[in-house]
Amino acid sequence: MKFQYLGTAAAEAIPALFCGCPNCVKSREIGGRAIRTRSQAIIDGTLLIDFPADTYAHFITHRIDTLKLSACLITHTHHDHLYPTDIGNLTPTTAKVPEGFHITFCGSDKVGEAIEPQLTALAKYERTSFTELKAFEPAQIGKYTITALPAIHDPKSGPFFYMISDGEKTVLYAHDTHYFHDDVWAYFEKTKPHFDLVSLDCTNACLPLRYIGHMGLAENVQVRERMTEIGTADAETIFVCNHYSHNGTHVVYDDFVPVAGKEGFLVSYDGMTITL
Repeated sequence: MKFQYLGTAAAEAIPALFCGCPNCVKSREIGGRAIRTRSQAIIDGTLLIDFPADTYAHFITHRIDTLKLSACLITHTHHDHLYPTDIGNLTPTTAKVPEGFHITFCGSDKVGEAIEPQLTALAKYERTSFTELKAFEPAQIGKYTITALPAIHDPKSGPFFYMISDGEKTVLYAHDTHYFHDDVWAYFEKTKPHFDLVSLDCTNACLPLRYIGHMGLAENVQVRERMTEIGTADAETIFVCNHYSHNGTHVVYDDFVPVAGKEGFLVSYDGMTITL
């Protein structure tokens, strides 16, 4: 399984558009891995995770062949994870695609409602569809078994995070969410999945968390410790911090790598690829 981060920031990106905070100033100055676009990832070049407005830029920058896409998991409806307008570019007027090309969008009922106008307009072309996912109910999407898990985030956005397995390797992509709900921990203890890669929301990085809906490094460490205790992760599991806000501390890539490394975490960057 090939897992690639296309974008690794929260809603404002880093540097944020109009921001003069120290993190944004430094990121502009040094460039490279300090520049973070809105969060998105892709597995094996075919399974997309989220669809922000930066999707086009990601595809060009990272040379993604859009005609190989088969499905797109949407975590929730917030604009930095879902930009429905660009789905409308799948009309014959705006896109010439091979015979049989089809992409399935997947997510909660709220996601379905958010993209319904675009999918309705595209219905006659049979290029798109929507599969509603239910929490704790595994669904087969192509060769992948997808299990949606309830995220602790704005409930109006229909938030899920995802277990993704190809039958050999399993990834947990956990953004945007707080430290996991008790029901999620109970599910893990009952089903005992083994994760090869765990990507955790680290919006605050080292800033103490004062609100519900995201995590920082301290919460990431707690998640890893509990996962190890119940046997869903071990010494071979790769843990990665991801989804950063410029409002956090140590969020500039070079600053955060040694801090996260001491806790056993890799630090994501746009374009980072992990082969499992």
